[in-house]
Amino acid sequence: MTDTLRIWKQVERTNPDHTKKVTQRGGFTAISAAYQIMRATEVFGPIGEGWGYDAGEPIFHDALVMVPVTLWHSGDRSKVYGPMFGGAEWKDKNGRLDSDAAKKATTDAMTKLLSQLGFNADVFLGRFDDNKYLEELRAEFAPEHPALAEGREAAARGMSALTAWWGRLERRDQADLKTVLDATLKPIAQQADTASLKDAA
Repeated sequence: MTDTLRIWKQVERTNPDHTKKVTQRGGFTAISAAYQIMRATEVFGPIGEGWGYDAGEPIFHDALVMVPVTLWHSGDRSKVYGPMFGGAEWKDKNGRLDSDAAKKATTDAMTKLLSQLGFNADVFLGRFDDNKYLEELRAEFAPEHPALAEGREAAARGMSALTAWWGRLERRDQADLKTVLDATLKPIAQQADTASLKDAA
């Protein structure tokens, strides 16, 4: 059976270092567009090879410019969806022009399209309002602990191997890695055990 959330699960969690709180329009969490592009490149490959987008002709309406964008992914240009319209102001209330407005509108549409694949879903689902969840993310995306690579290898072998690895750690290392253990390593180990049971059946 096809896992319809296979891409979503890879890209839903967001490194808080690439976000910022915006107080305008009621307040929201903004995500770096460059970070989203980097994550898409990590998952699909270089832009133009593993994924890409096509921008249509800009549409001007009053002080706004809107750009329709379609996006393809997974190294297959037939896996395309959209268009999504991005928007930006090309002229402010004082009549000053923004020469980058069409580019901003294109980026706006592209990031919206990526979000529909699940990129940064935790932000859009409101999980960044949960301080405990943010603590988990900061631990997950913090510079890697020297013991973590061995922990991932143990988790890939299943829960018994993960438990044995955990028992060999010093107390201070366990304190540093407790959040990563619960949020990341245990689910990996559980999936490995489930896969082993299926193979044995």
